[in-house]
Amino acid sequence: MSLEPKLLSLVYVSESRLARPADSFEISKIVEVSRARNAGLGVAGALIATHRFFAQILEGPPLAVEDLMLSIGRDARHAIVTVVRREPISRSRFVGWSMAYSGPSGYVERDIAPLFHPPIDLSPTPGTDRLIRLFRAFVAPGGA
Repeated sequence: MSLEPKLLSLVYVSESRLARPADSFEISKIVEVSRARNAGLGVAGALIATHRFFAQILEGPPLAVEDLMLSIGRDARHAIVTVVRREPISRSRFVGWSMAYSGPSGYVERDIAPLFHPPIDLSPTPGTDRLIRLFRAFVAPGGA
């Protein structure tokens, strides 16, 4: 019996440090670079950007996901990067998406803001479950 290799699913939230006029241009750059980098690392995921926050899910080989998180933590466009969920998974929920993004999503700020105080064990909570459902809803009809 062969065991499937485990993947890591990680969800983080951060405060955006982008200036309003540069938002769409900077976010386009983030998405473009992330799609290429993630595809090369075998990482899938999705990004939500609001006026105040970023929320992102990354799923892939654990070392690749952890390396990406180190890079995100050093990125000046993010502040207070907070991992709110970390769990092993057997397959990605975002197959075909190296980085899904569907445009600004200001209406979900109310779902992201409370997640800056996660439980210590980073296990599933109603708030992180809802955020993952939102990610999945944004990417439902296709892949990129």
